[in-house]
Amino acid sequence: MYMDILKKIVNHYDYYKNIAVNLEWMELRTKYHDWYKQYPVGMFVTTFDFPENYVKDNFEQAYVQMVLTDMAHTENFEEGFQNVPSSELLEYMTQNVPFYAEYMTYEELRMTPVTEEYLIEKIKLHADRYAVPENEVNAVIPYIMGAENIEIGGHYYGDHTFISIKNNSIMLVECGIWD
Repeated sequence: MYMDILKKIVNHYDYYKNIAVNLEWMELRTKYHDWYKQYPVGMFVTTFDFPENYVKDNFEQAYVQMVLTDMAHTENFEEGFQNVPSSELLEYMTQNVPFYAEYMTYEELRMTPVTEEYLIEKIKLHADRYAVPENEVNAVIPYIMGAENIEIGGHYYGDHTFISIKNNSIMLVECGIWD
């Protein structure tokens, strides 16, 4: 279900940009897990908790808000970045396409469903490698269980981005070899 919607957004910058500039930001709780402990192999896991059924009823908007929120965290945007007027955001996204597109495009677009077991194993493999506390790993497993789990893609073979989608949450898993 969600994969078909993702195929309309991911790697389609103008479609994504249109959603972004018309986005009504929803309240959400975000938790970042930085498990990138030793160059060049690492993992980032980010959970996004939206209001009840928001993701189910507004997946395109939830996905774009997730990408923009993740970008803001990575780039250390100032607090309140989501209050930028639509016209200003449109100008930024039009003048700085490579910057914004980097967060929503993938050189290797895979769009492949993955099983809960596969994604959990992938997370545990990285967690074990860097002695991530078991309670941190256990905190993200519920986001996978009963979710639609998809490998979106990566920028090259050893790079992977996964997404786990439920009615009111999205989890983003980025892992691989980054050199």
